[in-house]
Amino acid sequence: MVEDTSTSPVLTDANTCGPTNITYIKETTETEASHPLEGEDEASPRAILLAIRKMDFSMNARFNSLEASLSVVQSTLTANTSRIADLEEASTDYERRISHLEQLCSGLSQENTFLKAKVTDLEARSRRQNIKIMGLPENIEKGNPTRFVSELLPSLLGESNFPRGVKVDRAHRIGPIGNKLRVMIARIHHDSVKTKILRLSHGQSPLSFDGGRISILPDFPVEVSTQCKQFDSVWEKLRAKGVKYGLLYPARLILTHEKMKKIFSFPQEAESYIDSLSP
Repeated sequence: MVEDTSTSPVLTDANTCGPTNITYIKETTETEASHPLEGEDEASPRAILLAIRKMDFSMNARFNSLEASLSVVQSTLTANTSRIADLEEASTDYERRISHLEQLCSGLSQENTFLKAKVTDLEARSRRQNIKIMGLPENIEKGNPTRFVSELLPSLLGESNFPRGVKVDRAHRIGPIGNKLRVMIARIHHDSVKTKILRLSHGQSPLSFDGGRISILPDFPVEVSTQCKQFDSVWEKLRAKGVKYGLLYPARLILTHEKMKKIFSFPQEAESYIDSLSP
């Protein structure tokens, strides 16, 4: 800015009663600030004022741009904050629902385990009086498997062991017809007779019929057979030490040592006890 004395009015000072010059500084436009006078000294007041004005215009423009950018950032931040709040609320709801589902699945899993054990127990009990005969030639029963088995067992194991014969409720083969000999399943009417048949067949093993080898085994579900098979290594140790043993339903080991009976449900417990016995 520069003083323009040609347009300065004259006023009277109240104290001095004399004229006082009031200096007016003309406003400089942006165009003027951008175009200094030709040949003007850069250190002159007007040149310095023009430089300040130019800087002021530039700073204003940059601040305006910055304010616009900050406004956009603020809007985006507000939107993101709202979305994060919604996600946190949804996450809390999901965690609650997942926790409920985990508890439900845990309960269902326990119930399923219980029901499976119960079904296996019911199936095994319904088959406790069954025996399965393996190795019989096909069609040897001639259409009447029940009568065939009732006659086969005394002749195979000794008729003197069954003075009243063997009553068979029913008998049938299982599995598809093919090259492999199918298993014969027979239900013995009396449980004591079934137990005697299994004991005699084990004692007289191997059994032979019609020139081939046959086996008579208890008819257990797969789950029970798997549990029984876990005691195989235990039975070998018991035989090596001459300890009497047996198997209780469904898969419990019973042994007699020094007139004391022990019952084990798990092979690890039985092995630990056997290892503690004196040789």
